[in-house]
Amino acid sequence: MSLTTQIKHELVRQKNTLLCCSSWELKALLLRRGYYTIGSGTHILSIAVEDNAVARRLFNLLREAGVEAPLIIRQQERRLGLIRFLVQVLGKEQIDALLIYLDLKEAGRQIGFYRRKTALPRRFCCQKAFLRGLFLAGGSVSVSKRSGYHLELNCGSSEDAEIYCRALKSFNLFPLSRKRKNDSFIYFKNAEAVADFLRIIEAGGTLLQLESMRVVKSMRNRVNRLVNCETANLEKVVASAQHQLEIIEQIDHLIGLKNIPLPLQEAAMARKSHPEASLKELGELCDPPISKSAVNHRYRRLEKIAEKTAASGTSKKHASRK
Repeated sequence: MSLTTQIKHELVRQKNTLLCCSSWELKALLLRRGYYTIGSGTHILSIAVEDNAVARRLFNLLREAGVEAPLIIRQQERRLGLIRFLVQVLGKEQIDALLIYLDLKEAGRQIGFYRRKTALPRRFCCQKAFLRGLFLAGGSVSVSKRSGYHLELNCGSSEDAEIYCRALKSFNLFPLSRKRKNDSFIYFKNAEAVADFLRIIEAGGTLLQLESMRVVKSMRNRVNRLVNCETANLEKVVASAQHQLEIIEQIDHLIGLKNIPLPLQEAAMARKSHPEASLKELGELCDPPISKSAVNHRYRRLEKIAEKTAASGTSKKHASRK
């Protein structure tokens, strides 16, 4: 089951506590997926959806709105083999009553339905139901390692997209928008915004699952960063220790460690005895213990001695050749 299907199945199991919320959810589904047809003198209002669970939700919402015996028809497209479900309301009188109830039609001879562009739910609970209906009609969510979180809502026309953006702004959500073919889409690519939207439409179970995934991913990334940092530090310590050992061997070979100051002898012998130790650990081995910077200072002095002895040895060789 895809993440989008999981969210929709969670949403359709919820019950609206108020009739006004049910009407706004039904209104969003009808505006996005509904169409009016007249054939052989029969008036039909159809709402097309791709999921059987959403079709059953539509059936129940229509019954709550006073529709008697709505139909659910299963169809399969011949070309692509996709299955969709048509939820239908039959009869002009029943359709007119439904559209007037949803404020999508005025009483009279007008056929079809419309939406006043300024019409938006006033109550927050109805706004949530309105957005929930939009997601059931044309929403999708995906999570991938490459692109991260992506929530998209197919709004149809650009005018409809503006209305849904206004509804989202009332919850301090500001989606991005784009147009694909003849449809306008609004979307979120930020994980926080996706989580906020799921919280608004009350998809709590899926939200907890996504938040758990985010925490696990965040912890895994953090552990990887720490491991990489520790590995880099360890490699740096090993390289530094190897360089110091080479310097100590060079001094011992050229002039002997007994001929350098006692503090430097102590640092050299500590490194030879503990080649894997850090500067801090070497400082604790000294008597008395010294700081990390003091240990580093001693190794810098050893390096200078090695450079001087190497240079003097080279100059003596040149002089003997002459």
